[in-house]
Amino acid sequence: MHKVHLLCLLARGRVIDKACNDPLIQASVLSVLPQHLLWNGVDTLKLDANKLRSLVNWFHRTFCIIARSADKGSFESNMAFALQSHEGTAEEVCALSVALFRALNLTARFVTNMDVVGLKPDAKAMGTPNQDGTRLSTRALPCSPVAAGHNEFNTLSPARLEVNTEHRFSRAKQRGDLGNLKRTSACKSLSKNLSNCKADQYASTSKDESSSSPNSFTSSNAEIPKRKGDVEFELQLQMALSATGAEIQEMLAATSSQSIGTLLDYTPLKKLRKNAEVASNSSAVWSRSGPPLYWAEVYCGGQTLTGKWVHVDVVNDIIDGERKVEAASAVCRKPLRYVVAFAGGGAKDVTRRYCLQWHRIVQGRVNPEWWEKVLAPLEQLELAATNDSEDMELQTRALTEPLPTNQQAYRDHHLYALEKWLHKNQVLHPKGPVLGFCKGHPVYPRSCVQTLQSRHGWLTEGLQVRENESPAKIVTRPKRIFNSQSRESNSNEDELQATTELYGKWQLEPLQLPGAVNGIVPKNERGQVDVWSEKCLPPGTVHLSKPRIFQVAKRLGIDYAPAMIGFDYRSGRCAPVYDGIVVCAEFKNAILEVCRGYCIWFTFHD
Repeated sequence: MHKVHLLCLLARGRVIDKACNDPLIQASVLSVLPQHLLWNGVDTLKLDANKLRSLVNWFHRTFCIIARSADKGSFESNMAFALQSHEGTAEEVCALSVALFRALNLTARFVTNMDVVGLKPDAKAMGTPNQDGTRLSTRALPCSPVAAGHNEFNTLSPARLEVNTEHRFSRAKQRGDLGNLKRTSACKSLSKNLSNCKADQYASTSKDESSSSPNSFTSSNAEIPKRKGDVEFELQLQMALSATGAEIQEMLAATSSQSIGTLLDYTPLKKLRKNAEVASNSSAVWSRSGPPLYWAEVYCGGQTLTGKWVHVDVVNDIIDGERKVEAASAVCRKPLRYVVAFAGGGAKDVTRRYCLQWHRIVQGRVNPEWWEKVLAPLEQLELAATNDSEDMELQTRALTEPLPTNQQAYRDHHLYALEKWLHKNQVLHPKGPVLGFCKGHPVYPRSCVQTLQSRHGWLTEGLQVRENESPAKIVTRPKRIFNSQSRESNSNEDELQATTELYGKWQLEPLQLPGAVNGIVPKNERGQVDVWSEKCLPPGTVHLSKPRIFQVAKRLGIDYAPAMIGFDYRSGRCAPVYDGIVVCAEFKNAILEVCRGYCIWFTFHD
């Protein structure tokens, strides 16, 4: 689901980028631009972010952001309608800004923070109820529709509800205090009504039980909440909703100023200070207008010596605020996992520019190999359209991430490592330099972490351990695997030992095997050749895997050796796996020709 959603968002971004290149859209945006903001003959090599300020301010004041706009059939039509009405979604307004920049002959890209579903399914999406979260949310919002849906506890009569409501609001009007209403009268009436409601419920329950069958009794028990506290809380909540749900909205509208002052009196001082700090934060702009999901990037050749892509957010009237995007996304609870720029029908991942702490988002991203294969053709199109040189900048940002302060962040970190988090087959070599300390533990570069393998493991890569080399590490094999494999004589030497000796790459040399002489294939003591990979073939030999290849070589009188390619473990037993033969290279064509004739002959005679 994560990959499919990611591909859909990529396709959506390409559609928007194509709409930004529409000549009619660009001409329409230029037609509403004031005369004093029109640029004639702008030198993009000398352009900097300050020259974009007036243009961005005008765009921010002219267009209003709405939550949802009417669908006109295509995104170009939606952009045209937003341009005509001067209002649209954040996506449409941002696309109009990109079209304007391109109409002014500026190199611009449409950038989106892809709000993709998580790699793991959400607990709420899978239907797992979160009772604690529901209780907290209903306590904070007692008039929510979720809480109002519990109709099975709505046992009060209309007359009793009307009397309680009139009594409760008459006292509130005399005092002019909504807070006292909630604290005094509501609590007293709730306690009285709770006892009455429980009595009515128990009476009705006893009647139902006396007249119900065993099957209905079982089903009713399944519907009752498991905890008594849940029943009591829902009773109180439903009674409060029934008594004050409809009329409290009218009273709030009439006494809004008094209610705000009263509520502030009951707000803890610590909470007020926290709210003041949030309001003064630089990311408060995004918290009011939503998470930063769409913005533009304009290439400014005069921003630095080599030029720079400048972050331009016309929705929030922010220029060059790339360092604030990650914090704003965290405030709005929208993770910054994939930031993709679109131009020329292509796309490029620019998450490194906006993410300051890569180790926090890498767990939520897809397999990097798959992601690179998807973006490879799109990056070529984007590069042809922008002709940028930002790869060095992104690589520099990737290599200059600050040291995390949490030890858990060093688990599989792409730049830094702690010795305590190394895997069983890893070691530090060389052990240095020390980049810093995290709670007393030295921090090493990830490049110092070496992955170790056994002698047999290095053979698959065509390498062997040099003579007189001591193992870099000795690990103990699991007893279950050792006991099952030690009974098999066909297992290799590494698998017949209770411990495994591991070696590093600095202890290896290229594999040296005896070559074929006079058409004779060199074999091991078992009369075969271990072909762990193509690098393990003796010099002058080839590996052939064809049907009936054994009979062909034997009939031609050519020396060969069975090719053992590995072991197969089934039911705790180990058995060698053979595939084809190993012969000298000069006999390859003759064997393949005869083998082809055998296949044709068997085809006609089967």
